[in-house]
Amino acid sequence: MTQEKMPQDWQHFPQVVRLIDFAKQSASAERGFGYLDSRGALDPSVPPSLLVTSRMTFSFATGSTLGIDGCRTLVERGVKSLLEDFHDTINGGFHSSLGESPSAASKSAYDTAFVLFASSSAYAAGVSEAREVAEIALDTMLNRFWRDDLGIFSNSFNADFSLSEPYLGANANMHSVEALMAAGTALNDPSLLDKAQAISQFLIDHHARKTQWLVPEHFDLDGRPLWEFNADIPDDEFRPYGVTVGHLFEWSRLLMELSQSGVRDSEWMPDAARELYQTAKRIGWAADGKEGFVYTLDWDEKPIITERLLWVLAEAICAAVEMTAEGTVEGSHQDVERWQHLLETTFVDSTHGGWHHQLTADGEPSSTIARGKPDAYHLIQALIAPHLPRGAGILERLQRRL
Repeated sequence: MTQEKMPQDWQHFPQVVRLIDFAKQSASAERGFGYLDSRGALDPSVPPSLLVTSRMTFSFATGSTLGIDGCRTLVERGVKSLLEDFHDTINGGFHSSLGESPSAASKSAYDTAFVLFASSSAYAAGVSEAREVAEIALDTMLNRFWRDDLGIFSNSFNADFSLSEPYLGANANMHSVEALMAAGTALNDPSLLDKAQAISQFLIDHHARKTQWLVPEHFDLDGRPLWEFNADIPDDEFRPYGVTVGHLFEWSRLLMELSQSGVRDSEWMPDAARELYQTAKRIGWAADGKEGFVYTLDWDEKPIITERLLWVLAEAICAAVEMTAEGTVEGSHQDVERWQHLLETTFVDSTHGGWHHQLTADGEPSSTIARGKPDAYHLIQALIAPHLPRGAGILERLQRRL
């Protein structure tokens, strides 16, 4: 790959180009972007998914904004696939997988949030066709998923939206905050920030504050926490039992970004972000006596799943960058440097390329939770965040930086 279009002062960041080069292999799929195995080849057992296609579209939009060769074409490919392959023109919304029959497929707020995030990012990166996808995703979220009584999104429905899942998830809503910020900027609709504020108010200012910043992840349809949800399958990739350390860091980052957006009633957000960051660092780092962040803990702050996940470390770096920029958390600059070093010395796969998505507590490659290497979304943000100005949304900050 050449880097002729890359701004001169970014050419000494080979990790970003290396990540994009690895991610490009996902375009070998016939439709959308495929699921990459640990060697970087398509995994034929996993059909193209809405989540991976959206996350890769965002990643290539970031690469395109940086001027990395070939990324613009891949962004256009992702947008086209979201509109033509995944959009359900009969029932509305988006199919989560191209491997499911339309009648059996569910409609997920988590996946739809990533469609909105990806298409808004693609539109901000100059792909005009992405606006249509963003508007469809936004309409779906606001008119199908939004719970006005609680100020959060429902989690999922059946294919025709006639039956709601009896569960509300913090994970889907957290990513919706990120998507709403991106859409608010790209579509020039600041009212979307009010929804992001309401979600944050419900999950963090109300619930997390009550639990000393141990964010509840699972709720019933009335908005009551389900404390023992998935206690029998604690290592679930998207709905694990207990406290998810990476989400404390992720919320810390998002609250700092949202507070920079000009949203109303945000005075509480910086303090909450600091509390979440310090709590995640205190309870998550070396909780089992070994270097790195454990995946989950129980409500007594005892480790449950001690595997090390790449995305958790990536979000820790992003949150530490925010704390350093704010300048009120002692040692956060050293955290950035230490965790970047850990990223490069333990997670880089020097044999097959890319980064391991999961390691054991002893640093050996593992796949009990995160299989393969299908995702550049978290990592690309961790690689570029230390070099960006403060603001709301990664693309908006990157464009100002450039």
